[in-house]
Amino acid sequence: DTKASANQMISFFEVKQQLFGNGKLLAKDITIDDLDDDDREALKVGFIQLAGRDTSNRQVVFGIPSARNFRNLQNELRARFYITMEALRSEQTQLKGVVSIMYTIGAFKDRSKGVGFFEHRRLRLSLPIHITAIHFCLD
Repeated sequence: DTKASANQMISFFEVKQQLFGNGKLLAKDITIDDLDDDDREALKVGFIQLAGRDTSNRQVVFGIPSARNFRNLQNELRARFYITMEALRSEQTQLKGVVSIMYTIGAFKDRSKGVGFFEHRRLRLSLPIHITAIHFCLD
């Protein structure tokens, strides 16, 4: 569906522009050097991690909502954008998609009370990645 593809591409670049501005980053792949210190700190806390591959050779993305720690929401969104695009460097990930595991047991429950929910949802929907499964670990 060409119209849906075009809309997806427009959405991707709109979100990328909101996160990284109108400059040279809009037309190039985002690298770790493009993240500022606060973005890198948001990445280092490990709220989202690439955790190897499953038995079907799909990339596993492991999320720990309680580990969310950022100076401002933009830092967390830029970190998530970066790690997702890193996963997409793999042709296998492009073809097979990703499996997401969200670990929210006990002390690892998300205490953010929904902060950033809509922004994360918009980012996730704009990214050119196929999520084949989402598993929630709950108590």
